[in-house]
Amino acid sequence: MQKFKELLAEYGQLALVMHLILYACTFITVFAVIQLGLKDWVLGHAEALLGEEYSQAGTILLTMAVTKLTQPFRLMFLILAVPFVKRKWDEYRHRE
Repeated sequence: MQKFKELLAEYGQLALVMHLILYACTFITVFAVIQLGLKDWVLGHAEALLGEEYSQAGTILLTMAVTKLTQPFRLMFLILAVPFVKRKWDEYRHRE
């Protein structure tokens, strides 16, 4: 438990900010893809995971569902990227 608290203290704010930025970028990208007329393509790839009830869903609901499907990949990326970004950020700050 103490180790978790130390990790949270060291990476907590950075991890939260990176998570929110990555979520927003994913949401905007999926929304743009759907708005560009590729809703059928997105549904074709996501229907097996989401179910057929999303075929009549609106753009926002479909965007939220597809963004949620990408969550495991985003979290795996964050686990790898946060320590790297923190190290680079600390190097940059010590140069000044």
